[in-house]
Amino acid sequence: MRRDPVRQLLAAYPVLHHALRQRVVDDGAGGQLSVHQATALSHLDRVHASTLSDLARAMGVALPTMSLLVDRLAKAGMVRRERDDDDRRRVALRLTPAGERAARTKALIDPDRVRLLLASMAPADRSSSIAGVVSLAQAARRLGPVPNSPGTPRKRKGIG
Repeated sequence: MRRDPVRQLLAAYPVLHHALRQRVVDDGAGGQLSVHQATALSHLDRVHASTLSDLARAMGVALPTMSLLVDRLAKAGMVRRERDDDDRRRVALRLTPAGERAARTKALIDPDRVRLLLASMAPADRSSSIAGVVSLAQAARRLGPVPNSPGTPRKRKGIG
C-alpha cells in the first residue's frame, strides 16, 4: 500500500523543526532574540504593514501574547507601530532598519544541529535529502505566500 506523501511530509516536518531549531537567535547587533521574537520578525516587512491580529494568527498565538511580544520588539527598536491613515483604529506593524537586519541575519535553524544531522546520514541519503529539501523550497517560492498572510498586500474593500 502506497503512503500518502502529504501525510508523510506533515509528520516529518515537525520532527525536523523541533530537532534543528535554535532556542536563542543572534539579533545581528550582538544581542539575542527568543525564537518567538525571531519568528515574529520573519513574518513582518518594512514595506507592507501587518496588524497585530495578522501576526498573532500567523504564529498561532493569542492577541495578548502577541501584544507583549511586539511591545518587547518595539522597545528593542526592531518594530514600529504606525496608525493607519485610512482607519485610525488600525495599528500597522513594520520592521525598523534594525529589525530588518535582525530578520535577515537570524537563523531559526541551528547550523551545528544541521551538521550533526547530516553527519549521521549515509552519503546517498544525505545527498537525496538535501536535493529533496531544495526542491521543496523552490516549489514553495513558486507557490508564493499564503493569501492575506502578514506581509502580503491586502485588497482594500470599496465602499458601496
